[in-house]
Amino acid sequence: MPKESKAQKKISHHRRILSEQTIQERLLLPGLVVRFAYNKPTVYDRRPLLFVFHNDGNLVYGLNLNYLHESRVQRFAKLAQSLTPITMENILGLKEEYPRLQLSSKRRATAVDGKLLYKTTIPRDRFYKDAYRTYKLSLASSMKLVNYDWDVIRNQKGFGKTTAEAVKRTGLIDDGDVTEGI
Repeated sequence: MPKESKAQKKISHHRRILSEQTIQERLLLPGLVVRFAYNKPTVYDRRPLLFVFHNDGNLVYGLNLNYLHESRVQRFAKLAQSLTPITMENILGLKEEYPRLQLSSKRRATAVDGKLLYKTTIPRDRFYKDAYRTYKLSLASSMKLVNYDWDVIRNQKGFGKTTAEAVKRTGLIDDGDVTEGI
């Protein structure tokens, strides 16, 4: 009896992408979210949105967010955040800060690496297992670092979109300052 192939469905996360910056493949760090063109004719998703677990120079391993519903993406972030924080940083010296799960890398060592994150998060949900991918960097082009709108850090200062109410709640300004310009 022939084995049935699993039908993958791509899910757009464009509403959660706050900005993108061009990045060189050699600068990829674990914990980043990137988007790139994957130039392999037989592949289903030619523009993966990848949460990077590991980069060995030739291959990049990660979770293709295009195969996960937004609720599962945010649940993954919450699980990952329980191990190590997602923070805004700019250790690559780009134009803008970007969110990165603080996984151990050549530039900054931490107690949590991609292997530990994999062992902790991927077995918890079969959809994570199905979305985990390995890509050849030689077939990747137009690499973009993505500033993704993670719920777990959305309310941190300087991240995401800010409303007048959110500014008022910070207590940095009083009610009169918020309503004066309206």
